[in-house]
Amino acid sequence: MEYIKKEFAAYNVHIIKTKTFKTVTVEVDFLRKVKKEEITMRNFLGDILLQSTEDYPTKRLLSKEACKLYNLSINTGSSRIGNFLNLNFTLQYLNEKYTETGMQNKSLQFFFDTLFKPNIKDEKFDLKSFNIVKEGIKSDIKSIKDNMTKYGIIKLLSKMGEKEPYSYHGYGYMEDLEEITPDNLYEYYKEVLRSDKVDIFIVGDVDEEEILNFIKDNFKINTVKKDIGNIVIEHEKIRGRMAKITEEENISQSKLNIGCKLKGLNDFERKYVMLLYNEILGGSTESKLFKNVREKNSLAYYITSGLKIYDNILMIYSGINKSEFEKALNIIKREMTKMKKGNITDSEFENAKKTILASYDTIEDSPKRIIGLYYSKELGNGEDIEGKIENVNKVTKEEVIKIASKVKIDTVYLMYGKEN
Repeated sequence: MEYIKKEFAAYNVHIIKTKTFKTVTVEVDFLRKVKKEEITMRNFLGDILLQSTEDYPTKRLLSKEACKLYNLSINTGSSRIGNFLNLNFTLQYLNEKYTETGMQNKSLQFFFDTLFKPNIKDEKFDLKSFNIVKEGIKSDIKSIKDNMTKYGIIKLLSKMGEKEPYSYHGYGYMEDLEEITPDNLYEYYKEVLRSDKVDIFIVGDVDEEEILNFIKDNFKINTVKKDIGNIVIEHEKIRGRMAKITEEENISQSKLNIGCKLKGLNDFERKYVMLLYNEILGGSTESKLFKNVREKNSLAYYITSGLKIYDNILMIYSGINKSEFEKALNIIKREMTKMKKGNITDSEFENAKKTILASYDTIEDSPKRIIGLYYSKELGNGEDIEGKIENVNKVTKEEVIKIASKVKIDTVYLMYGKEN
């Protein structure tokens, strides 16, 4: 892959040239400081821009035109990255080498029109499109409990810090949804174009000069680029004693979730040493938690751990019987304590390293993962693949043992049903 970055006054363009794919993927990212009340608004904005446009005022007409352009696809997503909210739009189209001359420009123009020529009437979004999207978001919010594993994680994070950004979930909030109108949504849309940090990523076999010229002539926004600040959430306070919370829900299998805060990590520790710590603790079927909680003691239907790097949080989540709660918790705490004391074998350490390095081998197989790699680099929190490999190889077992003391259990959350 060849990486090229071009800086314009209002945005940056990142081109990752590769011949791996027959398609070209273009992603536009809008980034701003997180505000809980804007999460639902950003979800709404992404969906309504893909519902209809000025030229194609219904979803059917919009989809029909997309089919004419060799079935190109446009998708949107909204997420939180540490202290920031990201709203992205992704276009994927067949490289014109496999279609016909001029299809790249037609595809890009259709994409840009979707972003910049919304279906507006009297300075507000089209009411029919608005109502369709509103019902969809309402349904999404109501469906949160359909996946109790995810719901349990949402509950855990809210208990760890109700007013902290990491506690904000991405589905949106019903009370905020009811405050959104076609008028204020359009005002917010204009505000996003004026003030968000904007990056454009392109992955595929493209002519650099040709695509840059088209973007320069047709991607017209007037944002002002500025320093966005630290994207990583730092914890000012760590509980001296962990909180233990139990709640009853209508579930057949209890969920034991544990949230740990990471305090005092440097950049290298957070990005690389913690990867190995997590892998050894609970990142795979070879991990300490899987072997000791699930296999040896049969206390969990599943158990794993995961990192939220930008949040400085490690989570452990498992499915258990309520009666085994204290026993499972004690074994988890014991395994974490043993790691602090240096109980990590050479085999565990090397296998964890091999697993992480192997995951880097597959990044180039996915346009989405390639963009994720270079976006994290743009946000100041990442390296290219070669840099990642080099840094993982630098990590020592002693560093993993040392970092174990910086992992502090903050909250233990048990969600249980009546019968277990």
